[in-house]
Amino acid sequence: MALRKIVNSDATHKVYEPKWNCSYIPSDQLYIDGWYYTFGDVFSSALKNGEFPLDALARAEKFENPIYWLSRNPAMISATRNEEVEVAYKAKIGDTIQYIGKTFTIEKADNFNLKLVEV
Repeated sequence: MALRKIVNSDATHKVYEPKWNCSYIPSDQLYIDGWYYTFGDVFSSALKNGEFPLDALARAEKFENPIYWLSRNPAMISATRNEEVEVAYKAKIGDTIQYIGKTFTIEKADNFNLKLVEV
């Protein structure tokens, strides 16, 4: 991490140059257009909720829901300072990225989230 250039920093995050030589994982965050986004996918969500991932995948496909996405993180105001600084990586809409070993393009979604379109 120390070799990667810091491109932005605020009270809650340090934003580094994008990952080019390795794949993002579900706990990684991206910094896009001034907002922080967290990766999401049907499989990770199912495991967190104690569901069988293949059942969750079948349900998502049946209802034509996305399998992979980026969720915009909520903004919170607090009277106490959080000393822990999170890590994020800079990206922009239209970038091609690797997430959990697959290649995606970042595109806008109908809501405030972003969609990952498999290449």
